[in-house]
Amino acid sequence: MRIALDLRRIKNPGVGRYMKCLTEALLTQAPEHEYLLILPPGGEGLIAAGGRMEKIAPPLKYYSLREQLDLPRILRRHKIDLLHSPHFNLPLIRPCPTVVTLHDVIYLACKQDMPSRAGRLYYRAMMSASARLADRIITVSDFSKRDIVRFLGVDPAKIEVVHSGLSRDFQPVPDSPARRSVLARQGIAEDYILYTGIYKLRKNHAGLLRAFRELLAHGVKAQLVVAGPIDEGEPELRRLAAELGVEKKTVFAGFVPDTDLPSLYSAARVYACPSLYEGFGFTVLEAMACGIPVVSSAETSLPEVAGDAALFADPRNAQEFAAALRRAFMDIDLRRRLVAKGFENHRRFTWESAARKTLAVYQRAADLEVTKAVYA
Repeated sequence: MRIALDLRRIKNPGVGRYMKCLTEALLTQAPEHEYLLILPPGGEGLIAAGGRMEKIAPPLKYYSLREQLDLPRILRRHKIDLLHSPHFNLPLIRPCPTVVTLHDVIYLACKQDMPSRAGRLYYRAMMSASARLADRIITVSDFSKRDIVRFLGVDPAKIEVVHSGLSRDFQPVPDSPARRSVLARQGIAEDYILYTGIYKLRKNHAGLLRAFRELLAHGVKAQLVVAGPIDEGEPELRRLAAELGVEKKTVFAGFVPDTDLPSLYSAARVYACPSLYEGFGFTVLEAMACGIPVVSSAETSLPEVAGDAALFADPRNAQEFAAALRRAFMDIDLRRRLVAKGFENHRRFTWESAARKTLAVYQRAADLEVTKAVYA
């Protein structure tokens, strides 16, 4: 089979990691297929060499008229048997079967993430078009599948759940000068609770700050480290931290390079995930893979991903979430159990498994096209 993957958003955080890891796993798992990788200009080096593949980087802007004209031409020219778009975008004219990945419908479920009504209408139109045009839909959690059905009215039989994998880069980093250097650069000087993620209201940074105040009030000596790009939210979060009296104990680390993340996870005392909406919840698995206890919200996909390996608490209730943080911080036996369960749980999620299941979806999409042709 000649498979094309539209990877033009591979430079984006989140979806870019999904594209890179899944593509490299596909090349390894099924080298018998031929692959056309459609990359952004300058992105040719982002996918490691391997398998029978060709890379092209056409100057096609996302959601443009030109891509509607040029993508079908590219697919025909390269005699492609199947197109997979790992982001919700498909050409209106499709010369071959298509598979699309819809990771979630966050902007429909969480309107505050996209306050513009026009923006939400455009987003819904693009998502609905991709869901309608695709022969098969992949999503990353059972929760996301239910939300796609609820918000877009898609036939659930058309949607296949393929859990994302976890990069092998995330594993325990023992104490060392290199690990201590990562902490020193961030101004971390004592035991700390870690949270990583971009700033969105649904991520609930504010709820974590309120729980952290309760934790300190109960005599726990710790810092809170908030890692991730929070540019537009930083002034508000710093103001709230000052109001709560925790600003001197809170480190806003900002963007942390991928090379430093395993050290930052591994040195933490507890990982906290107070998020109110996640389509999958990568960071919970990353923390587990690095060997630290996880305290998590029980919202949306998080119980599905964390299994029985996290301590769940309501992040809307500062006292409840703080009590769970205190237990994971102080209770040695509980910490050992959570770490052991975390190692076991994160092994359920591998890119090898994701690639195998994705290839099976490709085959079902191709078989569906054959069936259509027979009965046409």
